[in-house]
Amino acid sequence: METVGSDTKGNEVLSNKEGPFVHHAEAVGKERQPYGPSGFRGILAGHYAALCAAFAALGGLVFGYDQGVVSVVLVMPQFLARFTRVSETASGAGFWKGFLTAMIELGALIGALNQGWIADRISRKYSIVVAVMIFTVGSVLQTASADYAMLIVGRLIGGIGIGMLSMVAPLYISEISPPEIRGALLVLEEFSIVAGICIAYWITYGTRYMTGEWSWRLPFLLQMIPGFVLGFGIVFLPFSPRWLVIKGRDNEALESLARLRQLPTVDDRVQQEWFDIRAEVTFHREIAATRHPKLQQKKSRWNSVKLEVVSWTDCFKRGSRSRLHIGMMLMFFQVEKI
Repeated sequence: METVGSDTKGNEVLSNKEGPFVHHAEAVGKERQPYGPSGFRGILAGHYAALCAAFAALGGLVFGYDQGVVSVVLVMPQFLARFTRVSETASGAGFWKGFLTAMIELGALIGALNQGWIADRISRKYSIVVAVMIFTVGSVLQTASADYAMLIVGRLIGGIGIGMLSMVAPLYISEISPPEIRGALLVLEEFSIVAGICIAYWITYGTRYMTGEWSWRLPFLLQMIPGFVLGFGIVFLPFSPRWLVIKGRDNEALESLARLRQLPTVDDRVQQEWFDIRAEVTFHREIAATRHPKLQQKKSRWNSVKLEVVSWTDCFKRGSRSRLHIGMMLMFFQVEKI
């Protein structure tokens, strides 16, 4: 049975039958042997993990593309001829245009808030598959839209898928990346978002000169291609080692970690990172049990739901507020999101 306490220096200590583990980031960092150089130079050393991260970043490409395509489609004459409610001569056109644009953001909010427990339950990579499936349904509805209501529903459903992808893709990338290049690989997500916006602009620039409704239907159709590639290809990538540890599959986590690092399982660096992941998961599990003992004692579906809710409220408690504010401000001041 593990317990959480503190040593004489105030460091958090996790104790079990095998002895105490000091949760001290500085000490771990000094002892850990690096896999290679940090930053972008280290990408060549961790090429397999970098390729996996780049593939997962297709979720950002889908997000950016959908953001970019609607901004041009809304002013296409062919689109306005089909959806007269948003044409310039219609009464309240500004509101209905804004409502159409806001639907994807509302859907993204719903998707992002629910992706946490989905990713914990079925794994990071399979939750990406679920997100792609939902996004595909929304894209089909948008492509085949016959009226404004159908388009709105398609945007909402597509937004749910995009919100799920925007939450789980960075999570998967961070959990499979070597510590030295984790920041560099997370940049791929933002780069993919901007790239998706640019691609959408150029595609719609070309299709706006097409006659007929395919001028706006084709851009909606094309956004399914990267989604299909991501949804199919992610199945062949490794599971997140951290998720496997959370599920108690420690040996599989070691094998997945060794595959990601392209090193044998007995390598000292792999073994140490594997131990660190297990210790960190155990530490957070004990913290959750300390904060919410009643929810941890009796396992039930309802308690799992309540535990998910209180984990969100923990973000607003003392000790987490500074991190919460920094995270919120970083997202707010990203120009491409505004």
